[in-house]
Amino acid sequence: MFNTLALISVFVVILSLKALVSVFPSAVASVIRWKENMNMESSVKLSRDRDICSVAMVLPFCLCTFRFRLYDPSFISSMPDGGRIWTIIGIFIFYVAIRDLARRLSRPHRMQQKIWEAANKSANTFFIILTLALLAFGSIASFAGMSNEAIRQALIWLSSLIYGLYLIRKLQIFASSCSIFAAFLYLCALEILPTGILVVSDVIF
Repeated sequence: MFNTLALISVFVVILSLKALVSVFPSAVASVIRWKENMNMESSVKLSRDRDICSVAMVLPFCLCTFRFRLYDPSFISSMPDGGRIWTIIGIFIFYVAIRDLARRLSRPHRMQQKIWEAANKSANTFFIILTLALLAFGSIASFAGMSNEAIRQALIWLSSLIYGLYLIRKLQIFASSCSIFAAFLYLCALEILPTGILVVSDVIF
């Protein structure tokens, strides 16, 4: 099952390679400077290519999560491999759906539409960077002979770093159109709460 899905993910990434090459410099710039997220959203081509790449990264990300047990609550770890893979994919889709619902319910009327869209679509940009970083480090570390547990811990720290940068950039985008307190509240509702529930489920269950 894993090998079949890995081949499918490679094929999907190859199909989106042109879009990935196009968007990668802007994606890296968006990590460094928050205003680059605004610039990317202003470009129809870049934002479209970015969204295509983010969809193409879903399966590789889920397979990386499965391979290195980045999300491994006990109710999943006891499953056979096929069940674990599909459960991880299902939980990821559910997590994205919850975040999308929170975004729709929290839409402020006073905030400019372009600010709101740029802040929320930045998730796609950082997801691309996160997935590429996990795949690159995981592949190199495996080839170098690191233990799976050491790779797992390193990838968790790497994910935390990139996610922390994402939260900072998103907060900066929100704060350009509202108070820092309001921006923080939006961040809690849209990001910290859903992700916190996901992390707690990994620890408790």
